[in-house]
Formats: sequence, C-alpha cells, structure tokens
Amino acid sequence: MMFLESGHWLGRGSVLAEGQSRGRPIECRVLVQRDGEGVTLTGGWHGKGEQEREFVVRLASNDVGTYTLTMQLAGDHLHGTAKLDSPPNLGLLWNDSGSLHATFALFAVSRGYGFRGFVRDAAPTVRGGVTGRIFTWEVAFSLKQEVVKGDNVVSLHRRRR
Repeated sequence: MMFLESGHWLGRGSVLAEGQSRGRPIECRVLVQRDGEGVTLTGGWHGKGEQEREFVVRLASNDVGTYTLTMQLAGDHLHGTAKLDSPPNLGLLWNDSGSLHATFALFAVSRGYGFRGFVRDAAPTVRGGVTGRIFTWEVAFSLKQEVVKGDNVVSLHRRRR
C-alpha cells in the first residue's frame, strides 16, 4: 500500500445521482497518517455552498492478503475489505443493516490519484418503501505542498511579467 503517502491531500471532483445528467462539483481534504498497525485517513468533503461532511477511515492489513476497512461517516459506521497492494486497487464497504453499499477504485493519475466509485443507498422511506438511490463519484487527489519561505531562497528561473 505504498501509494498512500502520508500528508495532506486535496481533491476536486463531482458526484452524480442516478437520473441526473450533470454532476455536482465537490471538494475533499484528507490527512493520511501511518502507524505500525495501519493507515488512518481523516477528512471531509462538501459541495459548493454545503456544510462539510467529515469522515474517518481505518485501513489495516489482514491475514488473507487484503485490507480490512472501517469508516465513520455522518453517523454511519461502515465495514469493508479492499485489495490495495497492486493495481487495480479496489474496495467494498457496507453498513450493518445492509442498506448502504459502496465500491471504489483508486488509481494513479498525473501528480496524484483518482478515486472513483458507486454508492447504493437502499434506506427505508417513511412510508415503508426503499429509496434505492444510486450515486457515482470521481475525485482527483493531489498532495498539498507546503510553501517554504525564506530570505536565503534564490530562484534560478526567470519569471514572466
């Protein structure tokens, strides 16, 4: 799982609900932290003008060569499994009641990673039916570069005016 470099990652992309013809732009932020037992991803995502939805994901290798996932997202607790050691990097998440399922793929793109997937939310409605909403998303992530300032830094490149 070498591709998940520690640090602050920023993402931009879109979410598309089934039946819509145009995706809704979203922005994401993720802090990737490694420890001796796995990786923790802490962050949030939001659409333009919306409140941020925070999440925490924990990845840990298991004894069968894949990774065990847990995710806390807006009151939902999801469990899952993923194959993250070689392309294609794929995963599946679900909640305890089985009303929410998500799949994802993580892949290299220029200067970062692409994150694409589907969510099926089959939560019961007030009338006892099932919503059956399906969403898909695409997000491109890049590592946030910290700007280092100092009086002793000299640029060897000419700047355009």
